[in-house]
Amino acid sequence: MAISMVPGSRFEDPNASQTILAGRDFTKELTDTEQVSADLLEIQLTTMGKGDPLYVWFGHTGLVVTDNRNNRSVMYDYGIFSFDDDFYQTFAMGRLNYEVWATSAEARYDLARSENRDISNITIHLPDAAKLELVRFLNFNIQPENSTYLYHHYRENCSTRIRDIIDKAVDGQFQAWARAIPMDETLRQLVMRHTYASPFVDWTLNFLQSGSIDKPISLWEAMFLPAVLEQALLDFSYIDGSGHAVPIATDRRVLNSATVGARAPVLTSFQSMTLPGLWFGLLVGLVSVLFGRAIASSRFKVFQRIGQVVDGLLGFVWALVVGILSSLLLFMMVASSHDVTYFNENIVFATPWAIIMAVQSLRGAFGKEASRKRFRKANTIMAIITGTTIVMKFIFLDLLVQQNWQIALTLLPMYLCNSSIPFERLFERKARMLDDSDW
Repeated sequence: MAISMVPGSRFEDPNASQTILAGRDFTKELTDTEQVSADLLEIQLTTMGKGDPLYVWFGHTGLVVTDNRNNRSVMYDYGIFSFDDDFYQTFAMGRLNYEVWATSAEARYDLARSENRDISNITIHLPDAAKLELVRFLNFNIQPENSTYLYHHYRENCSTRIRDIIDKAVDGQFQAWARAIPMDETLRQLVMRHTYASPFVDWTLNFLQSGSIDKPISLWEAMFLPAVLEQALLDFSYIDGSGHAVPIATDRRVLNSATVGARAPVLTSFQSMTLPGLWFGLLVGLVSVLFGRAIASSRFKVFQRIGQVVDGLLGFVWALVVGILSSLLLFMMVASSHDVTYFNENIVFATPWAIIMAVQSLRGAFGKEASRKRFRKANTIMAIITGTTIVMKFIFLDLLVQQNWQIALTLLPMYLCNSSIPFERLFERKARMLDDSDW
């Protein structure tokens, strides 16, 4: 259990969505000239589907403003970032800066088409005063001194920024409506709809994120996903100044459809990966037992050597992966602003100690019997810790809420199969029997 220890790691972003919107007035009366301008403006929400790189697996969204005086359409996009400017350092520290840009809408459509992504548009209907102020705010927000904000996957991203702007334009009615609608799935489960097709990425993201994303949420929080935001707007109506209910979004148009089978589709509901994780852990563990320790107990020295090498190298690989990931987790927990990693239960049974275990397994592969025994003992300890954690999660259901069964049930059989608990005496007895035999 940990929390960020870096002084000043928790700070207020002056360009956070709610902060920068706080002083804006979307209800003031328009002059005749402003009314003419408002009449000639159209606002649309563009939603782009899943792409190939990981950072576009969750889709994308932008606001498109069309000025009918010159038929010019501009996309205001809150998802701009660069791999330059110490990207990896700031990402590791949880301080990744994103920007909002205004670019040609048609150019962005062409780019998304070239990437074979879904593209859809919906028309946003707002009171004239709110519509004009929204455009003014967007143009204010793209100014260099205002355009950069601190990214957060669930609270400050391309979708939530637009969600907050639209909510401000209807005087908070959108948020009040959405918060009254509970979601059947958590943030973790919504993410897993998009990551299920890549087991390693799915497992790693679930490993690094704590129970903070396993709490009940409303539709408001779920709108960190662009597709959820689009559907919510299509379902929402606000009460205008005259007391009438006005649908805020209509006229959904599909501008491009991705080729069927081009990439794994986004699931319509959450699919648990706990059982695949368990099967994988069992497979790795049983391979170690059957092709490592069983062969190593043979009376033929050549088979013994082969078994030792297979067993030791396999243990080295999986223990090293666990050690690297747990070291990354520990760093993010105590030295970064990634609040979704704080108080992560996984650090209890997946620790950087696994790197030492990996070294011992590698030494054991090349004949170091003492190292091999230390590797077995370490696995025994980790199996006991993991099993105890699982039992505790059943006892303290309201306290240990992190949905990390996929992680625990992947590691437990690997620890058990490489421990001295179920197999050590069995194989020692077999070796003695072979040594005593006459054939």
